[in-house]
Amino acid sequence: MLDCRPKEMRPFATIGLFSVLTLLAGGCGPVSTGTDANLQAARKAADAGDFHTAARLYEQVVRAAPDSAQAHLELGLLYDERMGDPIAAIYEYRQFLALHPDPDKKQLVEDFIERAKLSVAAKLPQPPALDPAELTRLQTENAALRARVAELERPASPPLPEPAPEPVKSRTHVVQKGDTLQSLALRHYGTRSAWEKIYTANQAILPSKDQLKVGQQLVIP
Repeated sequence: MLDCRPKEMRPFATIGLFSVLTLLAGGCGPVSTGTDANLQAARKAADAGDFHTAARLYEQVVRAAPDSAQAHLELGLLYDERMGDPIAAIYEYRQFLALHPDPDKKQLVEDFIERAKLSVAAKLPQPPALDPAELTRLQTENAALRARVAELERPASPPLPEPAPEPVKSRTHVVQKGDTLQSLALRHYGTRSAWEKIYTANQAILPSKDQLKVGQQLVIP
């Protein structure tokens, strides 16, 4: 079997469009379904530097003969090397590999694809450099946000039991001569109108609000 691999692989940009085609196709026979008038015309237009006309003619070939691997490859090289359209080139290279999976040529065309991908990446807009002060601010805000999230995710502590109400401290008073409920209310609460509190607390021993007996022990609530 004839070995189609070139003895020396030089960079594509230094060896020219159809020199690469010779490397890929030389000695192996045609890699397309045929070379019609449009394919020949496309090559002549590319040699003359009329790349848009060449691309149009190649596109006519691949539409008429979509299994023409050679036409896909030549169109991919034209897009890649002459027209600066790496995305279109990658598509045509992949069409070639799908139609002509020759292991002797696969690696070279895959290298073309990787190079085209790098060209696409180089054309993408680069993100602007972030101001150091802005970066510090964003880092601080991020740390504060993380702390807040951690706080919200922390299990809630059980509510503290409500303190038991302090028992009402009751006082006692031994009735003296001249004492009345009103006078006791004034003495202990600062107002005569609070006499009912004392009366209510002592109803068990007081027949009425006016019947206080000297020596009785009254509860002052």
